[in-house]
Amino acid sequence: MANIIKLTRTDILQKDFEVEYKGYKVEEVDAFLDIIAEDYKLFADREQKQEKKIKDLTDKIARLKSDLSSTMAHLKLNEQQKEELARQGLGSSALIERISNLEKGKFNKE
Repeated sequence: MANIIKLTRTDILQKDFEVEYKGYKVEEVDAFLDIIAEDYKLFADREQKQEKKIKDLTDKIARLKSDLSSTMAHLKLNEQQKEELARQGLGSSALIERISNLEKGKFNKE
């Protein structure tokens, strides 16, 4: 069975059947086709809403993937900066200690 809808709501509403001797009651057939046409309209509306929802969710997934990629890049950069600061911090602490010792020596002489 193909996934193609062959009839539209309008096709159903405008369909005329030939009346033959001992045929179906025209009013009953029309009432039934009206119900089918309304169901088709509901199905079409639901399909449209679902397609919009799918598109919105697909767009949201794309945005979240982009945000994740950006966040991961920032995290990597922050890790690199942290490592660099840690390396510089060891050298800086030694420098601060030397300055402190020089200042102690200067103040002790005075």
